[in-house]
Amino acid sequence: MSETPAPVSEPETAPAPQPFAERLSDALQHGIGVVIGSTRKPPRRLKSLLNGTWFGHPLHPAITDVPITAWLLTAAFDIIWLIAQPSWAAYGAFVTVIAGLLGALGAAATGLVDWSDTYGAERRVGLNHALFNVAATILYLISFVLRLLAGPGDGIAACIIGFVGLVSVLYAAYLGGEMVFVKGTGVNHTAWEAGSEDYEAVMPLADVEENKLYRVTAAGVPVVMLRQGLQVYAIAATCSHAGGPLDEGTLQGDVVECPWHGSRFCMRDGRVLTGPATVRAPRYSVRVRDGLVEIKRDSDH
Repeated sequence: MSETPAPVSEPETAPAPQPFAERLSDALQHGIGVVIGSTRKPPRRLKSLLNGTWFGHPLHPAITDVPITAWLLTAAFDIIWLIAQPSWAAYGAFVTVIAGLLGALGAAATGLVDWSDTYGAERRVGLNHALFNVAATILYLISFVLRLLAGPGDGIAACIIGFVGLVSVLYAAYLGGEMVFVKGTGVNHTAWEAGSEDYEAVMPLADVEENKLYRVTAAGVPVVMLRQGLQVYAIAATCSHAGGPLDEGTLQGDVVECPWHGSRFCMRDGRVLTGPATVRAPRYSVRVRDGLVEIKRDSDH
């Protein structure tokens, strides 16, 4: 009787190597996290400062207006100088190049901090956005040195390098727009949650344990609820930064920390205490009637 041959095992294939851009992004994000203290215990003030948590709005897009505007003015002054060569145009271009470089430093710092919390497609677009901004900054730095060496006059080489830098920064701005308007980076993820205008019963008060997060729904909107003593608090369950589920987060006192990127919100009023979130969580008014907890969207939020 012949023996059945043993099945031939397939040779194991080695996993595909991670693309260079992904490895670079991983290394950069880790380095940024170390510098700004992303993994430290709250309140992580430096990270929140650069995110713009105190501002109530992401800080990076506000600062990017400075170098873009300054370098657009540089191009205008350079064109005037190339046509008629007035000395005031040369001085104007020199000053605006410096202003753009200073603004670029602030834009780079805030932008890298925001980018450190991205992943996937938005991270790839953000990396390209950063690279073109770096290229523009280097070009304008070279242009600045050439202008400095030229004294009161301007140089054609400095103008040309500046024009190339302007193209680079404008393309970087286009990529920044793609991140926001196509990928949804940095937008308020609770902006379209209308909530309920009338009180809606969500659960019996007897079922609500103290110091425990509960996810309920009011008018189709997810809400996270917390009971402490005789008080019951409720805010939107969606993190305004990237849409993380706050009801799955960590609770410390009356503060909930998002499980995705560590944004911290006060359950009493929805205030953002720690970035990367910058927009407060919508607050819900709470009342107890006939033993049921009822909530509705606070009109002030």
